[in-house]
Amino acid sequence: MKKWGLFLVLALMAASSVFAAGLGSYKVESITGKVQYEAAPGTWKSISVGQELSASTVVNTSLNSSLVINVNGKSVTIKAMQKGTVESLTAVASTGSFGIKKGATLSNSANDKLEGSAKSVQTASSRASEAKEDIDWDE
Repeated sequence: MKKWGLFLVLALMAASSVFAAGLGSYKVESITGKVQYEAAPGTWKSISVGQELSASTVVNTSLNSSLVINVNGKSVTIKAMQKGTVESLTAVASTGSFGIKKGATLSNSANDKLEGSAKSVQTASSRASEAKEDIDWDE
């Protein structure tokens, strides 16, 4: 019975150390600008270099700010104006899928859809010239 108790205690210690290592895998490498984390609901505190964050920590980067986090030996940059959990922000940042980039071209199917729906846009000068035709001018 004592052997089983000792085995159980050792197994729990090993499991907790593995679990703790998984939680502390988000370490702050560098900060630019104002970057904060939510310490308690509604309470925001500044992040410091070397701080370890959990996966569920909510992070907020302000305008012209960035946060570089070491995730399992890989540096991931969270850019400005981002708010969310560390896990979700690093997942998005590491995949690099941020949406449409400047200079990107549309696919043919998207171009075809846009060509059929394009309408002329009336400006103030075009509306004025149309209105002038409706009125008889006596000179």
